[in-house]
Amino acid sequence: MSRSIQNDSGKPMEKQRGGLTRNAALITFTSLAGWTLVNMDGSFFTFSYPLIQKDLHLSTQQISYIYTGIFIIGAFATFIFGPILDRLGRKPVFQFSLLATALGSLLSGLSFNFASLFLFRGITQIGGSAEWMAGQVMVAEEAASHNRGWWIGFAQIGWPVGWFIASLISLLVVPTLGWRWLFVIGVVPALFVLWVRRNVKETERFQDLKRIREGSDQNREKATFKVDTKKVDKLTYAQLFGKDLVRTSILIFLWQLIYNYGAASIIDWLPSIFMQHHLAISSLYATSAWATGIAILGYLSAAYLGEKLGRREVSATYLIVGAICGVFLAQSNTWLAITAFYSLYYFFAIGQMGAAVAFALESFPTRARGTGGTLLSVATWVGFIAAGYTGPVLFNNLGLGKSVFVWTVVCSVIPGILALGTKRVHPGTQLEDIVI
Repeated sequence: MSRSIQNDSGKPMEKQRGGLTRNAALITFTSLAGWTLVNMDGSFFTFSYPLIQKDLHLSTQQISYIYTGIFIIGAFATFIFGPILDRLGRKPVFQFSLLATALGSLLSGLSFNFASLFLFRGITQIGGSAEWMAGQVMVAEEAASHNRGWWIGFAQIGWPVGWFIASLISLLVVPTLGWRWLFVIGVVPALFVLWVRRNVKETERFQDLKRIREGSDQNREKATFKVDTKKVDKLTYAQLFGKDLVRTSILIFLWQLIYNYGAASIIDWLPSIFMQHHLAISSLYATSAWATGIAILGYLSAAYLGEKLGRREVSATYLIVGAICGVFLAQSNTWLAITAFYSLYYFFAIGQMGAAVAFALESFPTRARGTGGTLLSVATWVGFIAAGYTGPVLFNNLGLGKSVFVWTVVCSVIPGILALGTKRVHPGTQLEDIVI
């Protein structure tokens, strides 16, 4: 049963079960669905690239070029989508992102050589790069202050859920139908999610921001949510590096860059680790299923504890514990040991994103929150680019164990320290009381 409450602006609105309005619920659950489908597609490629290599006669270096290339595409697409979110609205990007991902995924299953695979994965990446950013910004702006972090963390589990589902699908589909059918499977649910998203409304905060930009000075004074009207018309990237946001922007960027470099490296090159230890690719699917299934609990626990103890503090703690797990993972050489410590690394180091994303998005004002989300995404893609390019280099020069140590230990400890250098945000604080 629903009942009337007040939102963060003090206006009465309709509340549904779980503390979400109808629009907030639609945004949160379709964001989770879209992010799940995006990550299913990405994991299909990671799991099956040894088979794609064989079928299309590609070298390991060409796979590295594809990883590097699509991440560059993702970085540029993200760089463009951020200001679009802040100028034209959240919903148009929200819809376009999933449509592009579905199209690129379907085409990927039809790839016939290196060039076609590169092109089709690039189209997929353009959509995927915007899906997370648009969805999470909308959840942050529509959820109520007292449970905002929980619902952002909940929507974030699309990452491990997508990989978990993809692990099971790969285990069932690849041995019987081959790798191409993997990229066809997610198209129908993607179209259904797009249809449901038709009913999503633009966030109240963006509608308010739009009225401020288009209205008179008098209208600016009557804004529902507090906005720094002196900065609202400035270039959004310039706003991120203004005096009030520059420290936050730099620390969050470096935190996400280094963390994502390590996480992407261990994930992308896990098949190569298995091959070096002479472990079957089928056992890789099982390892990923265990790790991503456990990571779901990591995300949710980080989101829950973040609401109680502070999101910055929880993220930093999870990263440090994840680094300890990485020490043992670097020394593992059996399927059981790799699976156990890889899963624990996932729970803590990957799971910290259940608190980290909410913290980052609430640290930026509505006038530049879409572009602030871009900062996180660009850091992610740059980390992914470095992971795709340096993976073979580290393998050849440091060896397997030291490479895994760099990715899981060094790249967890440093982000944990950077996180603690950011400004603390008390759980339950209204967005406009954090920064305007």
